[in-house]
Amino acid sequence: MSNANRIKGVLSPVVTPFKADYSPDTARFVAHCQWLMSQNCGLAVFGTNSEANSLAAEERMSLLDAVVAAGVDTSRMM
Repeated sequence: MSNANRIKGVLSPVVTPFKADYSPDTARFVAHCQWLMSQNCGLAVFGTNSEANSLAAEERMSLLDAVVAAGVDTSRMM
């Protein structure tokens, strides 16, 4: 990976919000990712501070698909 392609600056762990029924709240997750990006933060999605271990692989993929579909810059995600 060249230095031009490296993620720079702050990478924020992304909290995964849940609904009352304990399912992931996709709309709030996407909104939070968009807000973090608007604050010039990169995203550490499902890192050590998220709830990744509490989510099924399908739930994580669904959340990632929603973030990508919302137009979040994937070059600033890890």
